Amino acid sequence: MKNEVVKYHNDLNSINMRTWTSEEMNFFFSIIAKVRNKGTREIKLDKFELAELANYSVANNKRFQDTIESLGKKVANIHYIERTSNSFELMNLFTRFKFEWNDDLSEMTAIVKVSEVFEYVVNRLQVEFTTYELAEFTHIRSTYAKTMYRLLKQWRTIGKKEFKIDDFKFLLNCPKSYSTSDIDKRILKPVIKELAPYFKNLKVKKIKKNTRGNPLTGYLFTWKPEQTEPWVENKYDEQPQEDTSEYNNKFTEWLIYYGVISPGDQELIEQFKLEVYPLYQQLADRSTLDNVAKHISYVAHQKYSHPIGYFKKSAKDYLKRYFGKNS
Repeated sequence: MKNEVVKYHNDLNSINMRTWTSEEMNFFFSIIAKVRNKGTREIKLDKFELAELANYSVANNKRFQDTIESLGKKVANIHYIERTSNSFELMNLFTRFKFEWNDDLSEMTAIVKVSEVFEYVVNRLQVEFTTYELAEFTHIRSTYAKTMYRLLKQWRTIGKKEFKIDDFKFLLNCPKSYSTSDIDKRILKPVIKELAPYFKNLKVKKIKKNTRGNPLTGYLFTWKPEQTEPWVENKYDEQPQEDTSEYNNKFTEWLIYYGVISPGDQELIEQFKLEVYPLYQQLADRSTLDNVAKHISYVAHQKYSHPIGYFKKSAKDYLKRYFGKNS
């Protein structure tokens, strides 16, 4: 998986997402990672790219479709309400959130566009932002732990964050029937255990009011603060190196010859260099350059709508099939 970084305004952390499934959260923040710095331009993602980002298996196309449709319904409920003495305005996060597929569901595409009024949430970021690696987030299983991961990462360099009890219950959507001991057993202890690899020395302390009965007023989370350097845009992105592949020109030549790309489509060529060529390099190193040519020829004659995702998956499957699971 490409080491994508999710980066967004902290206002997004005030949204209650605890009723979302783990898979829905993974897909949503994968999309957020891809739309950042794109302004309000429409972007497209094929199912293979989205599934890879979200750490999701597409073995069952119908289940994938159902998950995406459920996500779409939840996204429709993400909005910001601005009320004044003379007006009321409701603003949605996306002006377009569309998924389309062919009859057998073998190919699916996401088409997403951030609304102008909500663009600041993912694009107009300066000091106040939350950033974390998508790979970490998608490997967290519990939705309670995912929610706390997002909330604590907002304070990652501070090393502590206190939540008032009502805010804590709202953000995690705690069942009203839960007692303090239920929260300890079903939420706090599992969360601390699951997030321990991502927050060093993570602990939680109950905050109580110094009055009769010592009522619980909140929770204080503490951990070792992260040491960070000034933010450098795209520092986590995979950066192309000089002469990363001695065969890059050959790969491009074959893709052009078989009609996959055109010589003038530099943007698509650069995408292939970044996401597909490293896989072709592995194949050439483990077998022969001629096998890469044969593989490209075969895949080019298949039916596909989105070349990057399709060729990337095909190369991965080929490597896995002939050289083992760790390829």
